[in-house]
Order: sequence, then structure tokens, then C-alpha cells
Amino acid sequence: MADVDRIPSDPLAWRPQTARPSRRPHPVVDPIMEPHWGGLRVIVHVERGTDDGARRCTVLDEAGEDVTGEEPEVVAAIREALDADDAVLDGYLTDQATRPGTQVSMLPVARRSGNIIMGHRMEADIAPPLDDDAPRPVAFVAVDVLRVDGQSLLDVPLLERKRLLDSLLEVGELVRVSPYTRPPVDAWLRSWRAAGFDGAVLKAANSRYRPGSETDEWTISRANPDRR
Repeated sequence: MADVDRIPSDPLAWRPQTARPSRRPHPVVDPIMEPHWGGLRVIVHVERGTDDGARRCTVLDEAGEDVTGEEPEVVAAIREALDADDAVLDGYLTDQATRPGTQVSMLPVARRSGNIIMGHRMEADIAPPLDDDAPRPVAFVAVDVLRVDGQSLLDVPLLERKRLLDSLLEVGELVRVSPYTRPPVDAWLRSWRAAGFDGAVLKAANSRYRPGSETDEWTISRANPDRR
């Protein structure tokens, strides 16, 4: 894990933390699990302008390139969805969240009975994706929060960050919060794979966030273990 002293002081220089590459998943202590999202991994910065007070949003990809202009409707939705003056969010720009068969897993409260996990009622019996090649809108799916109202959360345990993230965003068509669960995970893993995900990410509930680093506290379990 990266040295704390090497973390850039400017959040705009932060890059996503990633699971250390491995051909086989390694044990993770006290894990939580979420779908392994496809799409573009991004860090989203939302802040109030110093001159007019308007909320501004900057979206940077894994390399630090500004991709804010690529999805203007999503950027506008993020600005409206955030219940804070400013925040730094880790997530994905992806159409997986709006594909048929995956939307049930994104609902913060499901209408049918299911497992109650971390304040969310989520269904384990997600329907397989429909055979539909129609283009789907890209949405932002938040998986972590790194800073809020000027306060760094990098040393806050992951599970606490997840709970805070749940309260920060008003979920809608273009802004989602990734579902997550605790063991046993087999039923959820099968359901997410059936819904079109290529696997899941297991993360230690107590893990901290070190921008730009690889960590052994996160691991990826794929449907095809030979993929990296």
C-alpha cells in the first residue's frame, strides 16, 4: 500500500485505488462484495465555485485525463444528486446500470422481499439481461467516497465510507450507487453474473483508500478465472 506521505495534497491528482492483479483470488479479511463493473473508471470532483457559488463537476479518468465533456447529461445529474457542498467520488461511467436485467440490483429499496444489506433491500434473483442490442444511456455508478465537505475520508474504513456514500447521492436514472453485500455471497455472485457482470470485487470492510495504489485488501473474483 502506498505511503500516506506520498498521497497528493490536491484531490485532483488522486487516481483510483485498484486490486492487485492476480490470476487467482486471494483471501480477504472480513470482506464486503460488489459487482465488478465494466466501463470507464473515474474520479468525480464536485465543488462550489468561489465566484458564483454554482456547483461544478469535473470527471477524470484513471490516467487523470479530463472526460467531463463526454457525458454532459450525467455530469448535470451528478451535480443535482449530491447532498453535500463538495465531494470526491470513485466510480464508473457505464451502461451496465441501465441495461435490462440489471436495474433491479440498483434500486435502493426493492418492492419485493429480499435480503436487507447495509440499509438496502436488494434482490438476489436478478433476471438475466434481455437480448436487446439497443443503445443504453451511460450512468455514473458510485462505488466509494473519498472526500466530503472538505474532509478527507481516505483513512476511514471502507464500510463507513459505503454507509456515508448511501446518504450522499439521490439515486436516479443517470446516478446510481453500487449494491454491496456481506458473506455468504454465492447466491449474489451467481445473480450478478447472470445479469451480465463478469464477476465481483471483494474488499476488506476495514480497508483504507490510498489513491493510485494497488492493494492486497481487494481482490477480483471473475466468472472466468483465467482472465486478469
